[in-house]
Amino acid sequence: MIRTVSIWRWQLVFTASIVAIVVMITAFTPETLGIPLFIAALALVVVTTLLAFVLPWHRLPRRAVAVLPLLDALAVGFATSAPDIRLGLLWVFPVTWLATYFTMPWVLAGVAFCGVCLVLFAERTGDTADLLLRVLTVIITLSFLGVTVRIGSQRARAARRLLERRSEQVNRAAERAETNQRRVTQIIDALGVALVVVAGDGRILQMNDAYRALYGRGRFGETLASAAVEYDRRRGAAVPPGRTTLARAANGERLHDERVWLFDSEGHWRALQVSTQPIAAAAEGAHVTLVVIDDITELLEAAEERRALAAVVSHELRNPLTAIIGHVDLLLERDDLAPQVTAQLEVIANAGERMEGLVASTLETTKSAPAEPFEPVDLREVVEASAASYAPLISGNRQELGISGAESLVIYGDAFRLRQVLDNLLSNAVKYTPAGGRIDVRLGTAADGQAEVVISDTGTGIAADELPRLFDPYFRTDRAVQAGIAGTGLGMGIARGIIEAHEGSIGVESGVGAGTTVTLRFPQRRVKEVLE
Repeated sequence: MIRTVSIWRWQLVFTASIVAIVVMITAFTPETLGIPLFIAALALVVVTTLLAFVLPWHRLPRRAVAVLPLLDALAVGFATSAPDIRLGLLWVFPVTWLATYFTMPWVLAGVAFCGVCLVLFAERTGDTADLLLRVLTVIITLSFLGVTVRIGSQRARAARRLLERRSEQVNRAAERAETNQRRVTQIIDALGVALVVVAGDGRILQMNDAYRALYGRGRFGETLASAAVEYDRRRGAAVPPGRTTLARAANGERLHDERVWLFDSEGHWRALQVSTQPIAAAAEGAHVTLVVIDDITELLEAAEERRALAAVVSHELRNPLTAIIGHVDLLLERDDLAPQVTAQLEVIANAGERMEGLVASTLETTKSAPAEPFEPVDLREVVEASAASYAPLISGNRQELGISGAESLVIYGDAFRLRQVLDNLLSNAVKYTPAGGRIDVRLGTAADGQAEVVISDTGTGIAADELPRLFDPYFRTDRAVQAGIAGTGLGMGIARGIIEAHEGSIGVESGVGAGTTVTLRFPQRRVKEVLE
């Protein structure tokens, strides 16, 4: 069905051409406007144009539309009565219209109709041969034009239908690909193994739910407030940003079942087994790596439990074995025993000694590793490592973080526990400082010679009546609860416990709207051999 807009467009183009010609005739040959057939032509064009806009073409059959180009052809025929003006060229419009939307018989019928109009209404100057030549010339020209336009229109329609079919095929293929992509994503998210795809520039291209949960990532990859931290060993030193699992994978390092310790956002240790595999990239020459992270914490804990059970059992077997072997030795010292009994006691003694050897061997293999002693720890390095882990969050909040003071501040302590304290205090400063605020960390030596770390912020602050309860388990300020800021109320208590284990102290100064200042002090001498 021909669209109504197309009908309007064709008729307006024809009418505009007539209007332009009338304007020129008025300017150069105004006497032409006195010819009755020419006036009838103009009137017919007006009527035809009104019909084009008034009639509901979408309700009428397709053939009804052919009336308009035929009426236009008739109007051109009337106009050819004007002397010395070759208005017959305007038949190009109705013939092209018919050739664009109708079949070849309609085109030929339109050309024949134009020829009849030329014979009936055209100016009859000259002899019969001249008139016949004019008619044949018009018919041949219009026929060639109509056939050419018709063939072009058919080819255009065929090309359009082909494009539409291909477009439908592409759309169906895209829908299938999208469905497959969703299916693959759901399968990957259901895996217990953490998977992440990282580009050569460090960008995370894709990750599954296991990785998000393990490393504290949001649905779209953003780092959450309590981000997980990788360590070189359990309760060891934090891995520098340039040597994390993702950074090494982005640099093209090949990892195979490498052990990494992770302190996750919930405060639990995770033993990870990491492998990398290069995968195909969308752009030629790009470097993309798949990182496979398997959480083997439960396997290690199960092995530790088996080792502990074996140690307990072996230890409990040792006491009765000692008693058995001792009493057999006493019996063998007697002289009143029959030779057969002595032989049997020797068998028992040998079996007991073998069993005692097995127990001793088991105890050696299941012996727990000794507790880690305090070591020299540079508080400056701990502060900078903690600040580096919170840098993306601070940047996202448009906050500023400054670290000043001593370039090196060494104490004896547990680097992991001290990092836990700094992470907790920086996390609080970030959460309770509004966008555009500032956080400062200053390191130095107090008047009494103790190492001092001062963390201050320009946050919302704490009311004076709430400060004494700050270290109580599960306590949270009213402002934090009303603002909906996430937290458990356990962090400050845990931090104080770690600081006291280092024989240090923690002090908090704050006021509503005036920010908060936390002061940590540690003795620089070695206070304990082992952190309980």
